[in-house]
Amino acid sequence: MSNAVEVLSAGSMRHAFPPIITAFAYETGIAMSLTLGPAGLLRESIETGTHFDLFVSANMAHPRRLAAMGLTEDAVCFARNRLYVLARADLGLTTENFLAVLSDPAVRIGTSTPGDDPGGDYAFEVFDLVEARHPGRGEAMKAQARQLVGGRNSPPTPPGKGAGYLITDGEVDLMMSYSSNARLLVADPAFAVVDIPDEFQPLIEYGVVVRREASVDTRLLQDFLLSARGQRILSEAGFSPIG
Repeated sequence: MSNAVEVLSAGSMRHAFPPIITAFAYETGIAMSLTLGPAGLLRESIETGTHFDLFVSANMAHPRRLAAMGLTEDAVCFARNRLYVLARADLGLTTENFLAVLSDPAVRIGTSTPGDDPGGDYAFEVFDLVEARHPGRGEAMKAQARQLVGGRNSPPTPPGKGAGYLITDGEVDLMMSYSSNARLLVADPAFAVVDIPDEFQPLIEYGVVVRREASVDTRLLQDFLLSARGQRILSEAGFSPIG
């Protein structure tokens, strides 16, 4: 794997990259090595010298920062996502009562960690959008929110635990989640997978950057993500294509 393209990627791509790796290797014969983690922490590690060839972020801000620093070529948006809520089924959450339920001070809200993980930034953007339309409510949601995952000090997911373990273990009543992840639990009767209303929905764009002076193989991988086949794989993994 010494000649493999070294990819640092946002953890929310974990279900998309296995088929991408397979298809890309079949098409080109090029191997990849993949490291997953919170995009903000990966970006920090790049800034302090971690080697990489291609960086995939769940936002555009982190790759644009690396490009502005001269570490990479220009950032390119290659996919979009949407924010959902994963809730315990008996909470009765729906898109229509989203505001009422999350405004209930008794409801325990879980999020990822802003700054370290774009998922947390997007969750707090939802609260800001609520605040703009309903003063006081968004700030109350922020105060209720517990930043439980995606942070530098967050504990790892326990072995054998699924994505909704913080809900089933009783830590929170709901988690703000990317739709690409939450959709995997649609068939589980323990959960409700609920779309956030459009007026409170942040724009979620995924960015990719190539290290300056990276190999031709790395550029081929970026091109593959933007190709019709790559976009189809991303769509099948729950992401919205850019076309």
